[in-house]
Amino acid sequence: MERVVSSINGEILVTEDLFGRREMKVGGVSQSGGLVEKLWDKGLKEVPRRQGTKVKKVLVLGLGGGTVAKLIQEKFPDCSMIGIEIDPRVIELGRKYFGLGEIPNLEIDIGNAIDLIHNSSLWLHHSNFDLIIVDLYLGQEFPKEAERDEFLKGLKKVMAKDGLVIFNRLYFNKEHQSAAAQFVTKAQKHFPCLKTREVAYNWLLLASL
Repeated sequence: MERVVSSINGEILVTEDLFGRREMKVGGVSQSGGLVEKLWDKGLKEVPRRQGTKVKKVLVLGLGGGTVAKLIQEKFPDCSMIGIEIDPRVIELGRKYFGLGEIPNLEIDIGNAIDLIHNSSLWLHHSNFDLIIVDLYLGQEFPKEAERDEFLKGLKKVMAKDGLVIFNRLYFNKEHQSAAAQFVTKAQKHFPCLKTREVAYNWLLLASL
């Protein structure tokens, strides 16, 4: 359907199959639609019922074309969301092909999610998020800055006391599996309650206090 080149993500492809199902790929990895929809459809079902009843404020770090935001709005229709996306070209394609601009109660901010979390004191009026999604891949690369103590501590500052953070990690080869396992060890230092779920070619880490 469309191919664009971004200064941030490189080549971005939007495709559509014979059944009208659309998918956005960056670095050969699905970012919106397709497998991403299946991943988050199953992943959001893992939100514990006691926490799900309290999901009113949601933060999505790595909004992409909006697939996860759309599914969150369907599951928690009364929630308000802030979605952070670093690449404006991804936002453009999300609006054009994935209905990103039609999601109720979604505020879209273009910026570096890691920097925003590091400077959370500048936007504490947006704190106490009941659900935080961390899906910060650029292609197949998960930023090292999002694995550091400073970032993990920042997440705790903006999440509600009984909130939940879901990290998405690729898990389809030995390199990704090793990186995900190392990240679990780091995250456990900050989130005493940590569960992992293998969904398709990904690991979802459900972290709470």
